[in-house]
Amino acid sequence: MKNRMRKFFAALAVLLIFSLTFIPRVYANEMSSIAYDVELQADGSGIITETRKMYLTEDTEIYITFDRLSGSEVTDFHVSDFGEPLEEESDWDVSASREEKAGKYGIVETSDGVELCWGIGDYGEHEYTVTYTMTNMVRQLEDGQGMNWQFFNGKGNIPPEEVTIRIAGPQSFDQDNTLIWGFGFDGEVYLEDGELTGWSNTALSDSNYITILMQFPDQPFKPSLSLDQTLSEQEEKAKEGSSYNDKSSDDEFTSFLGIIALFIFASIFTTIFTMMRARAIKREHPLVTGKQREKINEDQYYRDIPYQEGPITDVAYFLQEVGSGNMEDYFNAFMLKWLKEGRISVTTEIRGRLIKKETTLIKLDKSKSKSFDTDVETRIWDLITSAADNEGVLDEDQLKKHAKTNYDDIQNIEGDLPVHSKKLLLKEGYLEEGEARFLFTFTAKVIKGTDRGEALFNQIVQFRNYLTDFSLLDEREIKEVALWDDLFVWASLYGIAEKVAKQLEKIYPNYFEEAGISYSDIYLMHIYSKNMSSGYKSGSSASSGAGGSTSIGGGGGSFGGGGGGSR
Repeated sequence: MKNRMRKFFAALAVLLIFSLTFIPRVYANEMSSIAYDVELQADGSGIITETRKMYLTEDTEIYITFDRLSGSEVTDFHVSDFGEPLEEESDWDVSASREEKAGKYGIVETSDGVELCWGIGDYGEHEYTVTYTMTNMVRQLEDGQGMNWQFFNGKGNIPPEEVTIRIAGPQSFDQDNTLIWGFGFDGEVYLEDGELTGWSNTALSDSNYITILMQFPDQPFKPSLSLDQTLSEQEEKAKEGSSYNDKSSDDEFTSFLGIIALFIFASIFTTIFTMMRARAIKREHPLVTGKQREKINEDQYYRDIPYQEGPITDVAYFLQEVGSGNMEDYFNAFMLKWLKEGRISVTTEIRGRLIKKETTLIKLDKSKSKSFDTDVETRIWDLITSAADNEGVLDEDQLKKHAKTNYDDIQNIEGDLPVHSKKLLLKEGYLEEGEARFLFTFTAKVIKGTDRGEALFNQIVQFRNYLTDFSLLDEREIKEVALWDDLFVWASLYGIAEKVAKQLEKIYPNYFEEAGISYSDIYLMHIYSKNMSSGYKSGSSASSGAGGSTSIGGGGGSFGGGGGGSR
């Protein structure tokens, strides 16, 4: 009986710990975002700039703790607030008043390292820019060089809602010379344009941290500190306890018991939190999306291009909110657009060693690589031109392999499409952003459609209805449409260009004889888009060091710290 009671209370204690872990914590001081910008130098040091957007209501100072320096030193520390430089205080007094600390910053040496401190000054909104140089971030290993650095520690800190990271160096970082991993937070890290780029997918909590491991087998730096480790030993140490490693069966069993308890209590609190948040958002009448938007526009038709005020990327947010406009769709749309503009053409070659056969290919006119409508269009053009041979000829296998190799670049483009579109639609007055308050202290952003935004969104859905309901199309109406080439671009955004072309050929067989493109052109662009998508989806794994999703756990053997908060 006593043994059962002990087990019962032990289980109860474990469940209580889990429940307390997942109760939403309320912070008096808030940090909406933190952005890290790191310029690694040839000697292995790093010039770090932190931009912290904060709303402060208590305490007298903000401080950052570095307690695992192991030979690294902080120099050139400066702070500004909304661009106004703060004044350096050589003898920082932690116990001074808020008024005495206002407009000043300083360094406190501790038994474990240093604390970078600055005064809060007036309560309210702040945008601090914190710059400092950290020596020996990159260290020499036995068979390469590595930077295993913890930038932020959430324990007792003010956790940011958003995190972005950029790390550049004296030479360009790419998958041939750099391996990267992220630990301690739910996010992504990639190599893009010669730099590491990363971000968080969710708000951080006090159990999160931000550790970045970068390894350089080619040894481009000249560090003054060394570690008695190989690259693989450093990687193995960092991956301990991370999602990058496969767990043993014993670990999986132990984790399974914890997951059961975690699931029970997390489900309870998450359900309550989510339900209250959803109710609050619903009261604010948010933008109707998905199946609901389609139902609103059921059996309604719009017979013209729904958006002509700018490039097709402007409406990516609306399209993706009704299940269209993914990366494959936009790739197909741009291929048809470039075909119409003469940037690409269809050609044939005789290929094959034993059995010769005529192969249909795409040829790019690289002289027409300027004056694109958007950055996204430029990036997609650069992607296919780099996949083509020296003569600008591209076959579907080349494209598929290139998409697999350049998985990171394509994923970044796909992620940027709705983000940039949403910003533009907000700026141009198609959308507006509100706020819903719930559980007394929590708020959630609410995206609403303005009158013109609602009209545009409905037209986008109704135009898809029109293109898919082929009974509406007749020869008389088709002859009156002067921009069917443009309509095929839009049909690509809905993923139905090939189907529309097939039906159009039945209804009005003379169309493709009169038009600038043929049915075979549309079919070929469809095949190339499918191959690009197939290669992209089979892209590289994050565990190999090529970037991708970060791990919530792991990151052992790191230096730095990044703790602190306010006091």
